[in-house]
Amino acid sequence: MKRGGRPRRKKSKAGLRKAQLRLRAHITEGASELRSANEGLRREIQRRKGLEGEILEIGDREQQRLGQELHDGLCQHLTAVAFMARAVALRLKNHRVIEVKDLEKISELVNEAAIDARNMARGLHAAEIDAARLLPALRDLVSREIWKTPCRLELKTKLNLRDDAVASHVYRLLREAVINAHKHAQAKEIVVEISQSNGKIIFSVTDDGVGLPAGRNNSPGLGFHIMNSRARSLGGRLEIKRPQRGGTRVALYLARSK
Repeated sequence: MKRGGRPRRKKSKAGLRKAQLRLRAHITEGASELRSANEGLRREIQRRKGLEGEILEIGDREQQRLGQELHDGLCQHLTAVAFMARAVALRLKNHRVIEVKDLEKISELVNEAAIDARNMARGLHAAEIDAARLLPALRDLVSREIWKTPCRLELKTKLNLRDDAVASHVYRLLREAVINAHKHAQAKEIVVEISQSNGKIIFSVTDDGVGLPAGRNNSPGLGFHIMNSRARSLGGRLEIKRPQRGGTRVALYLARSK
């Protein structure tokens, strides 16, 4: 019996060693997968922190833009109105003749101030854009009287977005592209276009301005990162390039099922 027991004990030890080796392999594999998962989680946390920082920065930039518009437009108009009204009041006090053109100028400045206030109010209400209001909102966007560069909308396909969140992101992305073009492109015209190709709906903003530097396919600026993040959140693709005729084209490619 003792002789027969030794082979069994050897087999048992061999089996135990194999089991231990398999266990170690599983532990090593599991540790590797855990390290990989942790690294992926760390990268995702960093990406989200970076995006949060970009969102905060874009919010600060929007506040600065609004403050600049208030200072350069509405405040200056109201200051001019106050100055001219004071001049008219002094004329009345001194029993002098009032110039009709002064009153007409006051009326003109008040109307311009009202236009500025209305345009800024429209911008602040952009968050309420939904699928049904996207097209009217885009028409309103290109017709803003604050734009120094002529801007128009070209609709080359039927717009049938059904998701309100998608419509809101699309509007914000196009609005950011239009603002960037007006600020930096030095263009003579800006065109917002909606078209389709290969089962994709394409939203684009094209200008005929100075364009991107040669040899560069996209811009690393904050506006690009925000627009690119919006495009990814929609499952779409953002493309920024320099057309052959010059200028810059920002395009969002989105599945029509959205």
